[in-house]
Amino acid sequence: MKAETFEEMYSVRLLMLLLWCGVIFAFSDRPGSGIPFDPPLWYVLQRKGAHVFEYAVLTIFAWRYFSSLFQRETFGRILLLSGSFSLAYGVLDELHQFFIFGRGARFTDVLVDMIGISLVLLFLMLQRRSR
Repeated sequence: MKAETFEEMYSVRLLMLLLWCGVIFAFSDRPGSGIPFDPPLWYVLQRKGAHVFEYAVLTIFAWRYFSSLFQRETFGRILLLSGSFSLAYGVLDELHQFFIFGRGARFTDVLVDMIGISLVLLFLMLQRRSR
């Protein structure tokens, strides 16, 4: 692979990862109403579904970036690094929300993030196994 082609691919993948981190940050930075309410089920499912989607996409971007950055590393280690990065970002995102008016840090949201992360990691393992 040519050096400039590798650097272009590496740069694009890093940019996509950072942009997606920015998207997640932007959604988390929006203040809440500050008024406690009991949300309907559809609202809860929509919000939790957004967590699963956001962190599934984050894990895909992390996987693509780390696999291009560490080309000689084993599949398992890149998988672990991608999942760990995404999980750490989820924890930091919840801590960030603690300081936003009307929001809060919830461990359950990190667990929901882990569903999206785990689905992507499982998909990648199954895809590799089928080759």
